Amino acid sequence: MRVYDTERQEWGGSRRERLFHTDQYLDVPRQKAVRQRTGIVLAVVGLAFGVWALAWKDEPEPYREPAAAEQESTAGTDGAGNGVPPTGSGTHDAASTALPVGYASQQDAEGYRIALPEDWTREARSSQYGIDVVDYRSPDGTRRLQVFQVLETSPYASLKAARVEAEKLDGYEAVSLAEVPADTGSAAEHEYRADEIAGEQDGGSTRHVIDHRFEAADGERYALVAYGSDADGAEDERELVDTALLWFCPPGLECDPPAG
Repeated sequence: MRVYDTERQEWGGSRRERLFHTDQYLDVPRQKAVRQRTGIVLAVVGLAFGVWALAWKDEPEPYREPAAAEQESTAGTDGAGNGVPPTGSGTHDAASTALPVGYASQQDAEGYRIALPEDWTREARSSQYGIDVVDYRSPDGTRRLQVFQVLETSPYASLKAARVEAEKLDGYEAVSLAEVPADTGSAAEHEYRADEIAGEQDGGSTRHVIDHRFEAADGERYALVAYGSDADGAEDERELVDTALLWFCPPGLECDPPAG
């Protein structure tokens, strides 16, 4: 086959053709060697490109403080991936109901927990049933909170029996006697006025009484009875009963502070 030599401006013979197409006239072993060298070069180039691509794709993220990284990973979810901002979970102490000013929670010698004014004194006497009857008194003796255990099978039945005795008091005047809502078990309340009540130190003035009886977390029934002057209204006796009831924990049990 003849080829055209552009430099010489003439057609060349077979010898010149071999100069232009040298690969075609190499012997077979040399052709294989050329192809192997070409394959090795291409493989090296391809490997280098792959390493570069992987290194670029897996480049590490900028360093972040552990606390910041954890905060970013949890923000915006509720733990189940629902896209809800996280909320704190405070302890019972942090969410406890605040006591009225001047009140304190205390553990009584009879085993129950209760809350009442800090400067009140305590007296106790034996009872025919359950724990001792405990009286807490204000320093001036005008207010009292009584705690005892109830024998009857229900708070309401116990109050109906107690009303029979209360009706014998001078100047007895009923305000209410009814079952009331309760967090545990059942509860009932008897509210009344009377001119003279045994054990009170300011006889002769009308007294206001709230007798609250309830079933506690231990399944037993207890009474919280608040006594005070009727002249200053019913709010102070109500606060006494409500606070004592809210913080009451029966003997032998451990109770969390009431939740706010």
